[in-house]
Amino acid sequence: MVALFALVTCFSYAIDNYFVRQGLAKSPQPLVATVITLSVNFAFFLILSFIFVPLDFFRLDWVYLFIIAGILAPGCARALSYKGIERLGLSINTPIVNAESLFAVIMAILFLNEPVTLPIVAGIVSVVTGLILLGVETGRRKGTRVTKRFQYRYLLFPIMASILYGVSVFFRKLGLNTVRSPILGATFTSGTSWCIFMIALIKSGNRKDLFQVKKQSLIYFILGGVATCIGWFSLFTALSIGRVTIVTPIATSYSLVTLLLSYFFLRQVERITLKIVVATVLIVGGVVLLSVLK
Repeated sequence: MVALFALVTCFSYAIDNYFVRQGLAKSPQPLVATVITLSVNFAFFLILSFIFVPLDFFRLDWVYLFIIAGILAPGCARALSYKGIERLGLSINTPIVNAESLFAVIMAILFLNEPVTLPIVAGIVSVVTGLILLGVETGRRKGTRVTKRFQYRYLLFPIMASILYGVSVFFRKLGLNTVRSPILGATFTSGTSWCIFMIALIKSGNRKDLFQVKKQSLIYFILGGVATCIGWFSLFTALSIGRVTIVTPIATSYSLVTLLLSYFFLRQVERITLKIVVATVLIVGGVVLLSVLK
């Protein structure tokens, strides 16, 4: 059951990326896309919480870890990821975001004194090689030196998103160890992110952007939110009954699914090369080594 829920998460995240990419093509506003998808997430899980979660579960000492997780991701991480999708495209952005397990393992080695084994070294080398390949391919998307500099700069978006996602999963698991309620965890994580980005949108004076999104883009963003609702419910359920080392490699391998969706449905806006395919396989393979064989 754990693997099944993680697999549902994998496909849901890939579908979300596809819908958001389509929406951003018409309305290139990553912050608005983040607010809309988070609004769908928060509304969905808030309704489920009122129906299925006992009121005595709503305690700060039980939910504060989910609040910390929500500050990191999906909020900040999703905004960075969507910005990366807009600037770099799905085929390059998504595999880099999938490298979140790399940062989780590095943190474990540095702060938890976990041993360095051969699979860990192989996994790190595999992920780093994949990231380098994607970096080279990003720089070659345009011919001028100036464009290369800007393209390399945009790699910071998915890299930062990857780090935040990796740390957020750690806090989610800690929270689920305290209270085994996937719905409660998803509600406070999404709710925290939603509050942060609604405040950011209001403070930035860009509230009108919410009402200027093209209808077609709005539909795509809402569909992306629905997909992440399914993915989140599956992810929190998997984390509540299984180990992070089993859930993470399956759930974060959605870059392979995204690559297929890009190839078949986004050829007009996405560029798929052999290097991108090889890099994606290296990153996903490295994540599996880091998460399963460590």
